Amino acid sequence: MDVNDKIHAQLVKAGVRLAASLPDDWVNTLIRRISKDNQIHHVPVCREAETIAICAGAFFGGVRSVAIFGNTGLLTCTGEMATLCLRHAIPVFCIVSGRGSIDDHKVYQEVQGRRTIPLLQAYDYPYKIIDREEEIEDIPNAYEWHRLQKRPFVLFLTKKLLGTKA
Repeated sequence: MDVNDKIHAQLVKAGVRLAASLPDDWVNTLIRRISKDNQIHHVPVCREAETIAICAGAFFGGVRSVAIFGNTGLLTCTGEMATLCLRHAIPVFCIVSGRGSIDDHKVYQEVQGRRTIPLLQAYDYPYKIIDREEEIEDIPNAYEWHRLQKRPFVLFLTKKLLGTKA
């Protein structure tokens, strides 16, 4: 079982039934894994804010959901997360590529590496970086914790974990 299968299995274990996603090189394999079966309904979107809105709506419908997108997308929608999720205590669980890390040699990703964590800290968004396969088992606990906290939660997946060449 590869890491994407393991992440999928832990999301299912956490009770996730809906995933809204926006493509990113690092998480595309996970998105394809989720969309290929019927355990988690997959909704591809065109804008980052749509992932947040779909997951927020799912919350009100009693459906556990996850937003999956790249680090740039996270930076793009932190304002929506604040005005929607923080203001109304809507927990949105985000799985995000950890772009901009020291092993990401794309010059256009370096700003994300420098600014994402400080921005999350400024908004007081909890987050976790998963760098090793054995940490994947933490996903159900992180999911339940974010639900109880009624706030957004960001789970970063690293290049090392995903084994991406991008």
